[in-house]
Amino acid sequence: MYTIDRDLDQPLYIQIRNSVEQAILRGELKKGDRLPPVTVLAKEIGVTQATIRRALKDLGAAGYTTCHVGRGTFVRDPEDTEKTGEDGQNVRDQGKEGLSGSSGHGFRPKERAARMLRTGISKALYDIMPLAHREGIIALTRGVPDINQLPADFMEDVCTSILAGGGMQYAAATDPGGNYELRKEIARRASLDGSVVTPEMVLITNGVSQAITLVAEATTEERNHVICETPCFQGMPNSFTAMGHWVDSVQRDEEGPVMSQLERFSKYNSHLLYLCPYVHNPMGTDLSAERYDELVEWAKRTNSIIIADEIFRELGFEENQQPSLLKELGPERAIVVSSLSKSVMPGLRLGWIISSVRRIQELTQLKRLMDHSTPAITQGMGLHILSSGRFDDHVLKMRGVYRHRMEVLLQSLKRMMPDGVRWSQPAGGFSLLLELPKGYSSVALLLSAIDKGVSFLPAPLFDIDQRYVNCLRISVAWVDENEIKEGIELLADTIEECIQSPSFETGLSGLGGFQ
Repeated sequence: MYTIDRDLDQPLYIQIRNSVEQAILRGELKKGDRLPPVTVLAKEIGVTQATIRRALKDLGAAGYTTCHVGRGTFVRDPEDTEKTGEDGQNVRDQGKEGLSGSSGHGFRPKERAARMLRTGISKALYDIMPLAHREGIIALTRGVPDINQLPADFMEDVCTSILAGGGMQYAAATDPGGNYELRKEIARRASLDGSVVTPEMVLITNGVSQAITLVAEATTEERNHVICETPCFQGMPNSFTAMGHWVDSVQRDEEGPVMSQLERFSKYNSHLLYLCPYVHNPMGTDLSAERYDELVEWAKRTNSIIIADEIFRELGFEENQQPSLLKELGPERAIVVSSLSKSVMPGLRLGWIISSVRRIQELTQLKRLMDHSTPAITQGMGLHILSSGRFDDHVLKMRGVYRHRMEVLLQSLKRMMPDGVRWSQPAGGFSLLLELPKGYSSVALLLSAIDKGVSFLPAPLFDIDQRYVNCLRISVAWVDENEIKEGIELLADTIEECIQSPSFETGLSGLGGFQ
């Protein structure tokens, strides 16, 4: 009954949706008929379960089907609109899903309001950031590597090298999973800590952002409860939110996610937990050995999946890092994402996902629908950088650069900051988190600091619920030793003036008593 044509430009889920819709209109499927389970349909048609769920979601939204929790999906009369909600779910079943049920089935009114509140405040904070990059300001803001540290002829040499054998090899699109030799090289590197990784466990993506978006879309209908550590790069929870997930958060201290907060989710199953285990952004710290073991135990006990963002792993100052969570959890319970954006350059937009063969196959099908494949020439450049020795040489150099800048930063903070100000102790990279005394606002501080000639990122930008109002991120990625010293002197002077005034309740805007 349901047929697809893989040679058509039309996405597979649309073909399936249309096929079911036509069967209903022709009377082959009648009101009250139960559609086969997702697993059966996926096997019968030869597509992923995520593709079937996407088609069923559209059918429900159009009024052709209704979903009864625990019973299945049934054909309904399209005229009978009052019996279903806007997502096609029977209204009598709405609100009964519990904590994890909010993922992937649209937002109920209170969640929709909370979502709008989150995004509205974030947008307002981002709107003031152009002020922080005006000419003449020492910007301690940038979270990407200093491309001026690359050799002047780096791009020319890489392109010349990969085109030496002829450029036509890059004229056609590659396999959606990515260049096999590149996947092989990434698998080899990922196996150096004892993890077992094969090329079939690797999917090449257009950066980590696409990697997370693919995971978010693949799990939209699986009722996984999504948790993100906070603070973190806000693009990660935003990607899950954009795909229809409700995202909860657990706070992180310098050792990792706070386990007492994570334990409140233990009675629910099938969590997705996102975290940055190495050189955390914005703290710069690593997951401690004790917290590593606790997270592994929690994931196994609760049947959860950990998404480990290893994008900063190569920038650690010490060689003896914890092994990847993939090693202890195995590929079914771990998803590793990474890219060359922080270790080499952000403009290459080359990332990857490492997980089980089955999961990689499903994600590859989604990527085929999204953009078919990462550009062949970009993959060729990435392969050459990784396999020629350029990557290792550059990372070794940048560790030294960032280590020196971080030492200058830490010395300047220790010498100049007033009492009551604390900061994290980074294990690598180019950022740290600075904490003002309670009751003082980094948002208000930024507006005053800009007037003095220095800027930073307020920490509410790293939390979907805009906590950490009294914290800020300082980055030395693009500033030299003299700029660091001058910038911290200006910032310390601004903080000194700020804390001489009484503290205020910061309020939702994060501005507190700023005028």
